[in-house]
Amino acid sequence: MKSVLLVLISRGAALVAAALAFGFLAPLFPVADSFAHFRFHLLVALALAAIALLLLRAPVRAMLAVALILPGIGGLAPALPAAHMASAPPSEPAFTLVQLNLNFRNRDVGDAIEMIRERNADVVTLQEVSSYLWVAVSSLFKDYPYNIVCQSGRVGAVAVFSRLPLENGTGPKRGCVVGDGLGWVRIMVGERPVTIASMHLKWPFPFGQTAQVDRLETYLQALPGPVVVGGDFNAAPWSHSVNRVEEATRASVVEGLRLTLYRPSLKWVPGLGLPIDHVLAPPGMVTQSIKRGPYVGSDHLPVIARLGFAPDEGQMREQ
Repeated sequence: MKSVLLVLISRGAALVAAALAFGFLAPLFPVADSFAHFRFHLLVALALAAIALLLLRAPVRAMLAVALILPGIGGLAPALPAAHMASAPPSEPAFTLVQLNLNFRNRDVGDAIEMIRERNADVVTLQEVSSYLWVAVSSLFKDYPYNIVCQSGRVGAVAVFSRLPLENGTGPKRGCVVGDGLGWVRIMVGERPVTIASMHLKWPFPFGQTAQVDRLETYLQALPGPVVVGGDFNAAPWSHSVNRVEEATRASVVEGLRLTLYRPSLKWVPGLGLPIDHVLAPPGMVTQSIKRGPYVGSDHLPVIARLGFAPDEGQMREQ
């Protein structure tokens, strides 16, 4: 019995290790990104296999598993929690952003609207705003008069709502990529202009995520900086798809592993879910706080971020 168990666990560990390694080839093969999204779960499975192999007195095989776990953890770098959250000086402007996929099948977003108001959000990025939800979501217009809603296929629209005013000047203040899950608004945070974008990517291979990013790349590169993105990426923060969006927008995923794909029935099972809803922030902006919000009826949890500007070099010398 012990020998059979050893063979089964060893073969299982080998398959998990192969899937883990294949995920690192995502820049070459779109299908590999589908494996990369599960890197965290594959690492947990491989760690459990290593413990089992040690208990079965197969230390060499256990050490091989551990040797693969270590670089795998390095591959989680964009989601590893930051050592600390920075604080912007009181003189620097800051704002609260709420990111949420409403779920186009949802018929009641009352809790979501109430949560947005309770959190005193300055900016809101939404996805899957379906026609069923429009009456409720349109109630935000009064509190958030600077907004844009962009149709994005059968699952509904993407939207940005802001209580902060539009940028002064002659450039475009908002825009849509209709049908491809991108809308943006150019607003003023204090005296600084910022582009706030809402993004919704398709599922990865064999679905259309890679082709969608191909189409959006030029639009993302053209967004006036600095750019803050809130979105349902349907992709892990360490994935190649997210990395391409980061490069195009000159922004980075705010650190932390937030399992936002959510099912209430699984809330007692730790580690289930996927980290697919993100906030991207540009250089020169600091994260004062970021966390998952409460369950509000969607199959996604909100992400609530407090972002502010770091002082420039001249201000830092004065301080």
